[in-house]
Formats: sequence, C-alpha cells, structure tokens
Amino acid sequence: TTNRPAGWTSSPTRSMQPRRNARSLCGGASTVGGARGQRRWTLLLLIAVGSLISGDAVLFPTTLPVAGTTVLASNAIVYYSGTIPTELGLLTKVTRIFLEYNYFTGPLPTELGTLSMMDTYFNVQNNYLTSTLPTQLGGAFADMSYWQGFDVSFNSLTGPIPTQYGRMTKLGAFYAFGSYDGHNQNKLTGPLPTELGLMALVQDVRYHNNLLSGALPTQLGLLTKISGDTDPAILSGGEGGLNLMNNVFTSAMPTELGRLTNLKERLELHLNEFTSTIPSELGMLTATTLVAMSYNGFTGAIPTQIGRMLGIETFYLLSNALCADIPTQVAALSATVLVPERWNIDSGNALGTPCCEAYPEHGHTCAPSALPSPLPTTPLPSPLPTL
Repeated sequence: TTNRPAGWTSSPTRSMQPRRNARSLCGGASTVGGARGQRRWTLLLLIAVGSLISGDAVLFPTTLPVAGTTVLASNAIVYYSGTIPTELGLLTKVTRIFLEYNYFTGPLPTELGTLSMMDTYFNVQNNYLTSTLPTQLGGAFADMSYWQGFDVSFNSLTGPIPTQYGRMTKLGAFYAFGSYDGHNQNKLTGPLPTELGLMALVQDVRYHNNLLSGALPTQLGLLTKISGDTDPAILSGGEGGLNLMNNVFTSAMPTELGRLTNLKERLELHLNEFTSTIPSELGMLTATTLVAMSYNGFTGAIPTQIGRMLGIETFYLLSNALCADIPTQVAALSATVLVPERWNIDSGNALGTPCCEAYPEHGHTCAPSALPSPLPTTPLPSPLPTL
C-alpha cells in the first residue's frame, strides 16, 4: 500500500478508476483563456486511441507534429513508458506540457530547455524520473505565467534546485515534493537558492518530503503573493501555501516569513531541525489557517504576538523544546479551532515550566535569587554598665 493518488496500483497495469488530474480528451481545437486573452490551440497528441487496450503502458512516440502548442499525454486510458524523448525539444511552439501519471523513467531531457514559448503549464508529476533538475529549464520557462505552474512532484529526482529557476519570475506554483512513504520519493538536496526570492508572483510553494538542508534564505520573505489560493483544477491541487515539511532545514527560522501576510492556507515547517526561538513576527500572519512547526528544536517561550493569528484553525507545535507559560492571547486562539485534535502545542514541550529549569542545556538561565538583607544588629547599650 502506498500514498500514491487514487488510480495507482502496485501492478504493471493501473486501476482505471477516475482520477482527479485526468485531462479532457476532446479532439480538434479548443478555446482557452489566459493572460494573453482567449486563443485557439491544438492538441499536439491525442492519446484516446481506440485500438489501445485500457491500462496498457506503451512507448511514447519520438516522431511528433510540430504545429501544435500542447503536449498532452495524461488520461485514464493509456499510460506511456520509457524515457521522455529528447525530440520534444524540437517542438519550439509548445506552450504547455502534460506528461503526468505515466511510467516515464530516466532523466528530464535538457533539450526541453529550448522550449522558450512555454508560458502556462509544465507537469510531469507521478512518474519515475531519476535525474537532477535541468538548469536549462530556468531560462526557457521564464514566461511561465501567473496562476500556472511547474510540477515535478512524485518522482525520484535528486540534486539541488538550480539557481536558474529564480528566472521563472511569473510562476504561480512550484511543486517538487515527494510521497510520504518513500514510493516515488524525490530526494532533492542542498539549500534553497536565494534566487527563489525573485518569484514575485508565486502563490503556492511545496518542497516537502525531500532532503533539502541548511538555513532558510531570508529572501523567502519576498514571496509576498504566497496565499495557497491556486486553481484547484490544475497541477497537484489541494490546500497550498508554503510547505517545507520533512526536510533537513536547520538554524533559525527567518523573521522575514512574517512578511507573508497574504498566506491564507498552510505554513508547514514540521519535521525539520530548526533550533531557534519562534519569531514574534509570525503574529503578522493573521489570515493563516494552518501552522505546523512540530518535531523541530524550537526553544524558548511562545511569543505573545502569536495570539494575533486570529485565522488559525490548526496549530501544531508539539515535540519541540518550548517552555514558560502559554501567553493568555495564544491560549485564547484554541477557541477558534473547531476540531480539538487540530490544536496541539503542549505534547513534547515543557510549557508551564520556567525555561531555565526545563532546558538549561539550551542556554536558558534563571535570574539569581535576591540575597537576604543583612540581619539587623542590636546596638550595644551606651554607656556600658559597670560591674
């Protein structure tokens, strides 16, 4: 059993139950809208071939027409296997690619870096790709537009996120996460590039379940459009926001994350190795509905300013090294949580205990007790009595 989306099985032939990401296969020309207005586009590949048996995996063709603008190989009828052909790099008029939910293996071709007309979708999620992320895609996909996105999730990709991806400044969503059970688990490594702060229009960022490490760049605070409100019909769907859970991020949590005041959905940082106090600036995220920061090394007291997060519906801080009394303003937030199980800030902490007593190894010291006043002295009688 895996956590793969519905429609996947462990056998070579997949279940043909309907899938959320299955695409319409209407032939001919279709009308779509976008930032450049309504325009006509032609399906480059029509996969609903009646002679093919439902559920079979077939090789992806290498001889393709060059006039279309969309590569579509995502549906519930045929699954493609083999490698993604490098010949796709010859389709210079392509503006969107859908290759998700197939059996593609091997690398993401660097030749895709020639597709400079890409401006909408690039979706290869739920395959078996095993390369690093090509640096060439950063420049080629620089016009990937607002509301749309780049999705390489649920593969077996390795290596760093290229700094060149910061050039995709119009991107609306960037997904590179892996599964929770190791099946099709991306293993991206290294620090987050500071250049990602140039993605000024991005609304949904999900890098969870990788091996990304190091300190979070303060430039994440520049992503002020992050809200989680992407189009639920595209890409990986579901509730979004900023999801960095289950990586190896360390050091202090940047105070600049308090600038993400449009964040309405999720701030997920649990299962990392942060070792700082919780920034009081997080109290500026007054619309955020879910905050999950469990299983880290956050220490010290919960800032009083967290009590300003009046939109909170789920709050997890368990298994850190938090101490001292819970501020009254923070405790009052529990009344906004409709499901009690979605409020857990006590377990695995020492809230209610002075930090110097709970975690002296973290540098917390108790103020020295006041020394007692000098004992009063009884003055000697004057003059001294004579014997």
